[in-house]
Amino acid sequence: MNVEHDDAIAMQQDDSNDALAAGPSNSNQISTSFFPPPPQIYKKFTKRNLRYLEVLDSHKLAVGEAPWEELTSAQRMERQNAILTQHVSTLTSGGKVDQGGDDVEMVPMDEERTKAAPVSLPDFDVQKELTHPNVDWIEQDGGYTVFGQLWPIPDVAPTLEQLGIPVLYALEGTDRKQLLLTLLQTLLETYREISEDLMKPAQPYDVWVAAVPDANLTPEEQQQQMATNPGFWTQSTEAKDRLKHMQNVVVNMQFLVNELRPVQAKETLKLIMRMQLERRRQETALIRERCASMRSRVEELKAMLASRSAN
Repeated sequence: MNVEHDDAIAMQQDDSNDALAAGPSNSNQISTSFFPPPPQIYKKFTKRNLRYLEVLDSHKLAVGEAPWEELTSAQRMERQNAILTQHVSTLTSGGKVDQGGDDVEMVPMDEERTKAAPVSLPDFDVQKELTHPNVDWIEQDGGYTVFGQLWPIPDVAPTLEQLGIPVLYALEGTDRKQLLLTLLQTLLETYREISEDLMKPAQPYDVWVAAVPDANLTPEEQQQQMATNPGFWTQSTEAKDRLKHMQNVVVNMQFLVNELRPVQAKETLKLIMRMQLERRRQETALIRERCASMRSRVEELKAMLASRSAN
């Protein structure tokens, strides 16, 4: 049993080493995944490292000592290790125990064990990586990145002109519902034309482009030029143009639908309020019906008691 247990532990260690060698998840996978894994920095937010962060934040710089922002990475790590080493040695000499949690190593009380036990310090810049980011930086940068896409602040949707897409409808004074119906008819008509083109036999060179005579030549030379090079056949671009037109129509319809979002929200709110009002009316009618039945029942009981008392 011990051998099997040791083998299992060895296999787990090999797997963990392979995972460490593989490094963090692919940044492209994190950017494009619907459920991206959490950033690997969360593993550094242990109780011990947070205690170290408190120690570094509470440390007061001496007179003439350079601030943290002016230090290089190596100098920051050197100062950090010195402060934390002094903190741990102070706890050890005072006979105190670090009560930071399960991940905090207990300070050894025995003098011999104190000398032999190495001080475990973080190998990264604690203040730089564990300090909460400044939210004002997002506004200063003018935007933020989510899943690899930059979102500006304030969030302004680009227009069709900014996207390089032709506008197929009037921008002012037009009924959006009628425009959507018109664009839908255009989309269906273009789809029908493409379907007809696909039903035709394949013709790779079906457009004749006539040559243009050189204006600097004499009429006789122009006739000779046209006789030798009257023109050429080329491939038709109607199918590509129609596909591009369909894409433009769909994008225009999406923009129109987005403009109707406030109207849709307003109408949805009206519908919800009507449903709530109708439900309350039904509940009120049901309560009144139950009250009427209870009153009639009470009158029947009163009449029954009156008849019995008369007898």
